[in-house]
Amino acid sequence: MDSERPAISMAIPTACIVALGAFLVAILSGMFAENPFGAVLARSLLVMLVSWPIGLIAGFILEKLFREHASNQAAQTAQSDPSADEAPGDVEIVDQSAGEPDSSVVEVPVASSSEAS
Repeated sequence: MDSERPAISMAIPTACIVALGAFLVAILSGMFAENPFGAVLARSLLVMLVSWPIGLIAGFILEKLFREHASNQAAQTAQSDPSADEAPGDVEIVDQSAGEPDSSVVEVPVASSSEAS
């Protein structure tokens, strides 16, 4: 068995979404213009058939861009992480309770209500 799954192309779904969107826009604009139903449907189907190849080309371009971006990110990650043993966000915790008292605490005297008057 192959350890990698075959890559699924995003060109066909993109083409279908573009064609369906164009069909919907054509139907709605024909209805709002109060054109006859037969003419609206015929024009909408024509628009859908014309827009599908446009969406297919856009899908292939998007797929190529996404694959290039993913390979650039993988190369950049592999280049910037030379040691896999140590995580970059590790922090050493130091116990200061046995050492000197914490000098960062500032004590503020509280005035009583009788002194405030």
